[in-house]
Amino acid sequence: MARGKQGAAAKGNMPETKAPADQAAEATGQDTIAAYEDDPEPAVLLTLPIPDLARTPLAYRFHGRAPKAATYQPGTAGFRHWNAAAALRRGADFWAARVPSGRWQMGPTLAVFLDAGEDLNAYYDRRALNFFHGPGPTGTVYSGESPDVLLHEMGHAILDAVKPQLWDVASLEPPAFHEAFGDMSAILGALQLPSLRIAVLSETAGHLYRNSRLSRLAEQLGTAIRTRVPDAVDPDCLRNAVNSFVYQDPVPLPSSGPASRLTSEPHSFSRVFTGAFFEALAGFLGAIAVDPAAPTEEELLAVSGNMADILIEGVRQAPVVPNFYAQVAAAMVQASAAKNAAYPPVLTAVFADRQILSLESATALDSLRTAVTAAIAPAAAAAAPTAMDGPLARLAIAIAHPELGNRALIVQAASQARRFAATSAANHFGSIEPVSSETSARAFVEDLLRRRKVDMGKHRPAAARLGHGRGLRSHRLVEEGGALVLERVLFDCGQVNH
Repeated sequence: MARGKQGAAAKGNMPETKAPADQAAEATGQDTIAAYEDDPEPAVLLTLPIPDLARTPLAYRFHGRAPKAATYQPGTAGFRHWNAAAALRRGADFWAARVPSGRWQMGPTLAVFLDAGEDLNAYYDRRALNFFHGPGPTGTVYSGESPDVLLHEMGHAILDAVKPQLWDVASLEPPAFHEAFGDMSAILGALQLPSLRIAVLSETAGHLYRNSRLSRLAEQLGTAIRTRVPDAVDPDCLRNAVNSFVYQDPVPLPSSGPASRLTSEPHSFSRVFTGAFFEALAGFLGAIAVDPAAPTEEELLAVSGNMADILIEGVRQAPVVPNFYAQVAAAMVQASAAKNAAYPPVLTAVFADRQILSLESATALDSLRTAVTAAIAPAAAAAAPTAMDGPLARLAIAIAHPELGNRALIVQAASQARRFAATSAANHFGSIEPVSSETSARAFVEDLLRRRKVDMGKHRPAAARLGHGRGLRSHRLVEEGGALVLERVLFDCGQVNH
């Protein structure tokens, strides 16, 4: 698929590409704007109050001059601006109380570029949220026009503010969790709209874990990508949270492949945790509803907030280690006891069914549950730094690669001490013993190199003639004291490379 420029060069001073005349619809005054409920493909429109992008905590600064607040027609730059502003403000307001620092990773305000060039993609690079435009089967697709994509990229920024150690870690599971968190952020952000809660409960007849507008993420962007690479995304969207993927050790998995297959590529492997999250969210709703056969939208709102609290606490308490999924899962089970006694059994069962937790680990957590009901209180944990807040160890690994020779790379390893004696399940029986930090780092780096995700820059030997795949580079090599250091540049929403 065609890819645009990256970083500062992509942003430049490029004006936003505009659809036909930017006409406001018939007046509703200047106190409301029009926005999509979730994605341009369902195209359900809402009228919402004007969002305040400068409000703190978690303020935004949009690139370019803001159009006057009004209800604009979809397809116009004015609509895209206020639609994006509404989604991003809603997402930031939802997560703000759950971000202990009250700041983005780089400061109190995060920049937003709604049209940084041509590409079917979007990315977060710590400096900004960056969105693009590209061809779709029925016209131009703007990734920044979808609340699903907007809230996904914002989710990367939220997780980066809560757990910055995940940014540069050289390990397969933490980046996949970053992608899962983006999708979970999109789902939870959507649930803050009463109209969408009502619509989804009606669509699923109260059984939330069904294919629905809520589970289908970024339908329009998925359709556009599918016209170029038919098997790169799910059949009905970019990624669907209702899926049957179970945990597998990512190290031996292929580095890329069709959407129907689980691979070690972060967006693909993210679906294991996203599926577990969505299944547990549905289980929470059934567990607390007065009438489980007919849950209310107020009950769905309540469980969305509870799930966000549990998720953030799980992230904070999980050490950055190679089996990060199991560590987050174990921490979530323990944290959930402080919210509702009905939640831990739901989480334990889902994580065991998805093989994120082995049966042995799930059983041990279940027996321990009564002793830890109040052991991890979110307010107390947020106030006290833990060992999981510290930096990661740096590790030198030798990689044999035609473009690098045999030079060693310095990476940040998934090196923290395991807090939970939790493992994931093996496909045959028993559990998977976590690999070492070095093995995990080597697998991660080789994966990046296979998928052409590293910007070699001047370090690419002139003699190397390997064709580089097209696409955004998530990492780059920098020189530091004569050594090559691998650094992350961005998290993007691109799919499996073919």
